[in-house]
Amino acid sequence: MAYRKDRNITAEIPNYRRILAHITPDRDHAAIYFEQSLDLSRTLPWLEAERERTGKKITFLHLFLAATGRILNQRPQLNRYCKGWRLYQRDGVTITISVKKSLEDGAKIVMLKVPITIDDTPETIHDKVVAMVGKGRSGDTHDEKETAFFLKLPGLILSPLVRLVLWLDRWHLLPGFFVDPDPMFTSMVCANVGSVGIAPGYHHLYEYGNSPFFATIGAIHDAPAAVDGELVVRPQVRIKYTFDERVDDALSCALSLAGQEEMIQDPESFVRGIRDYGGAPPRSREKPRP
Repeated sequence: MAYRKDRNITAEIPNYRRILAHITPDRDHAAIYFEQSLDLSRTLPWLEAERERTGKKITFLHLFLAATGRILNQRPQLNRYCKGWRLYQRDGVTITISVKKSLEDGAKIVMLKVPITIDDTPETIHDKVVAMVGKGRSGDTHDEKETAFFLKLPGLILSPLVRLVLWLDRWHLLPGFFVDPDPMFTSMVCANVGSVGIAPGYHHLYEYGNSPFFATIGAIHDAPAAVDGELVVRPQVRIKYTFDERVDDALSCALSLAGQEEMIQDPESFVRGIRDYGGAPPRSREKPRP
């Protein structure tokens, strides 16, 4: 998963998508927003059974990372990013998450860049996150050290230096050793705001870095849902996404989310494998909002 191995695919994409990089030269002008509401009536018992089977604290976040990471591996057209006027295919899948260094109000937040393969499961993701959290809590991470170094510089030097870094980033000229450990150079940034019991909100896309996705996961809650023509109460979670449409179109996102949604709502599908939805998203995705 090396930045310098990312491949320039600009010449391989359709002209209408290439022109988007000129019409919308930055991520926030190219951002689209969509929301996902998931029924967890089968998910939560499965997670409980996994915790009993493994003796590990496997959570919804680990399941989300495994399912989303698998989809990004299976559908590489979403694992791309735009820099300048060019589109690049990313070398490997990573999802960046934020965690607190300690369970205290005001504790420092550390960003963890989690590598995810197509074979990862919630259990293997749990093990990776636990190992990375342990390292992050025991000392300063790469980005913390990097930030501390830059902030020691006087403002008259720091300001033009930051502008230089942003310019080099925009034109894909930053060195690999600078980028590879940086959590903002990633397939997706994910904030699990549900861990503190609040609803998700749409987050902007950072111009620094190359993540085309930002996902916010809300709190798990009971909400009404229509099932076989009847209104029932089910445990649900809302997830809000911001996506850079220069990378791919909304239909591709819908098809990808259909597979990710199946794996989350029916975790046994990790064993069975997800269905190929072909050219159109399934009607089952058209659900009432909680």
